Amino acid sequence: MVRIGLGILRPDLDPTTLYLTVEDAKGTYTIPYIQSDRTLRVEVDFLDPRVEQARVAVSPAGFPLRIARATRERPVIEFEGLACGEYNARIVYTCAGEAEPVRERYERIGIGTVIGAIGDSITEGYYGYGFQRGEDLAAADFPAEAVSRDGRNFPQFSPTTAWHLPEVNCFQSWMTHLNDRLTDAWRRPVFIANEGWGGYTTEAYLALMRTDANWQARMRRLRPTVWLIHLGVNDERAQAPPEVFAANLTAIVDVLTSEYGAAAERILVAKPCYDYAEGAESILRSYCGEIDRLVAERGLSAGPDFFRAYSTDRARWYGADPVHPNTEGMARMAELWSEALVRAIPQG
Repeated sequence: MVRIGLGILRPDLDPTTLYLTVEDAKGTYTIPYIQSDRTLRVEVDFLDPRVEQARVAVSPAGFPLRIARATRERPVIEFEGLACGEYNARIVYTCAGEAEPVRERYERIGIGTVIGAIGDSITEGYYGYGFQRGEDLAAADFPAEAVSRDGRNFPQFSPTTAWHLPEVNCFQSWMTHLNDRLTDAWRRPVFIANEGWGGYTTEAYLALMRTDANWQARMRRLRPTVWLIHLGVNDERAQAPPEVFAANLTAIVDVLTSEYGAAAERILVAKPCYDYAEGAESILRSYCGEIDRLVAERGLSAGPDFFRAYSTDRARWYGADPVHPNTEGMARMAELWSEALVRAIPQG
């Protein structure tokens, strides 16, 4: 009878929680509802002919904050300028011929910050905690330690493991830990979309953004307002010249700003992870210089310097792998991303 944002109810999960279901590369994932927009849109469908009007009350922690009425003539109402936090919505329907009104309640409506994390296999989650699950992921499918405290971040589908690691179809990566850090620092709901694609160079990722309808639809549904970019190792392995790497990275930024309304200062570009393979260091150093130049010229925000951070103590952060962080290395990656985000966007 009512649609709030793009949210849905899932009685098989929690019947009172409003959820957001997202079409991912290998299935769907369902999280407690969140949007970055400070305007909450509520639409009453009025398909039931008995319903004459609906009173909608939106409140944090159960206390009424805003009340508005929807009618057949005005079925859509908007609550503008909401502060960040989690809200409940109570709807009371006045029905012709009914002595008692019909009531509905929706909980956990998040007004916060949605983040899109663009990257390769290091973002995707190789070789951290991996799982094999079904085609519709939810927090209840995973152990508590793989789920953020707010239940919004948990392992997401890994689009490339079918070729490289077929026993796994979703990775925890570093998003769970980053979510917890950011919700504490920013005091608001947060969701980080894992958009890491293993083996992708900047050229391949740019092509994905320009041509993949599923990726485009997912970003338009989630509408991130903060973007994290961490690419470069696969360019280095392909020995892409620094000017080619820089041109592709610039084009990725252009797509984010022109197609998805990204603000320059809310795009964070990380330095590529250190690669212990022979000959990698000099190429990656040249990429780091190009990133510094791009950040300065376009008014972007500096992400973590993973090149420096992982250039020492290899056994602790990587184990036997020359470039992919282990589980401890991923926990550090969440810490470094958190520091960069809070520095660039102190209030979220």
